[in-house]
Amino acid sequence: MFLKDNTTFNINPKIFSVSVNLSILIAGLLIVFQGCKIFESDNSSRERLPEINLPQNQFTVPGQVVLADPVRSIRLNKTGNPASAPIIELDSNDQLTLQFEMLQFESNQFRIRFTHHNPDWTRSPISPEFYIDGLYTLYLDGGRVSQGQRPQYRQYHYEFPNRDFRFTRSGNYMLRIEDQDTGYLLFSLPFFVMENRGSIASRVEALTVPRRDLRISHRPISRYSLPDFVDQPQFDLEFYYVQNQFWGRSRRAAELDFSAPGEVHFEMDRNRPFIGDYEFLELRLVDLSLSNPQVLEARPNEIPPRLVLFDDVSGFASTGRLLQFGRFGNPDMSLQARYANVVFNFDGGSDLEPETEIYVVGDFNNWAIRSGNKLEYNQDTGRWQNSTIIKEGIYHYKYVLMEYGEINDLYFDDLFTRTPQEYHAFVYMRDSQRFYYRLLQVNHFLSGS
Repeated sequence: MFLKDNTTFNINPKIFSVSVNLSILIAGLLIVFQGCKIFESDNSSRERLPEINLPQNQFTVPGQVVLADPVRSIRLNKTGNPASAPIIELDSNDQLTLQFEMLQFESNQFRIRFTHHNPDWTRSPISPEFYIDGLYTLYLDGGRVSQGQRPQYRQYHYEFPNRDFRFTRSGNYMLRIEDQDTGYLLFSLPFFVMENRGSIASRVEALTVPRRDLRISHRPISRYSLPDFVDQPQFDLEFYYVQNQFWGRSRRAAELDFSAPGEVHFEMDRNRPFIGDYEFLELRLVDLSLSNPQVLEARPNEIPPRLVLFDDVSGFASTGRLLQFGRFGNPDMSLQARYANVVFNFDGGSDLEPETEIYVVGDFNNWAIRSGNKLEYNQDTGRWQNSTIIKEGIYHYKYVLMEYGEINDLYFDDLFTRTPQEYHAFVYMRDSQRFYYRLLQVNHFLSGS
């Protein structure tokens, strides 16, 4: 039983967007028809993710599927540490915890599978029997039903690796949750298995020459102490940086120095730095009433209760606080916690046309650019609006502008708040025999530390 209100919850495994003009109409139609094909549901290496044409500068990794309806409150983190990135050490006792909820009462059975990927998130050539020892397909059913809440929801929990299987190779992985009855892919999430070989020391250099848009620029700089088995680092190793756990935006280090014995210095190109003042808004959905200072109007009798937020404005004032819960936020995972239909109101200024494409993206919708997250212009109020179902908790989000098929996620930002930025440095080694990438080491560090 799905939620019956103004929001429609239809599981759609074929989420993609194709931009077509008259000159490429035929090619565009071919892409659409290919994208409609569902991947094969067996365990063979022929399986593939649905083809998705997303805008450039995307938040999610290439090939990642994020379906919000009726899936909610997705989390994936190191077991015992909700604030951690989904990174575990190979051949250790580390586990990851997956949690998600379905806005329905009926119990579903799901398949859990894992795929291995290259640093750019293309599929690696190795098959499951090479990177998994144990079962290749796991099953998750039952779940726990919410206690007295309307709408009711069912919560699912899974920890891995476990006694059923273990990972035998390091690298980039994708967790895939499929509906057992239909074979449809509900969602997929990236995570990492690293070997903890060698060591990394990193820092962030704030460039003194400001950008034309007056923003601060950050250039991560690292030193990697080589493990003994790496003989030709200049040929075998690749180095990447990721900011604020947006894994789909990893950047390969362009400046490398192999002159020092036993170590490699790697840095980001000065001409392609990270934005050093990337900002977020905070939604503190801990009180579903007018007592919440962010709530303008509350309709508690609706199912779920409707909360209309005060206006957000262009050039918003962010919290200036470091993100504490990665890219999943901090939903209240107790079964007594409630969901609300949250209405966002955005004042984008008088310079924007009503046809402007604006999206609200955040922890609560897995930072996915999709039609359900697009704001609609309200002629009566002069505001852009969007509503979405969100559970009690604390989340970060922002408004982004879509221009010419690309995401401009800086257009509405404040230029003066100085929020610390989070970084990860990755060291990969190309296996010359199996032609896959091992993940030797990951280093987590912050700007200003």
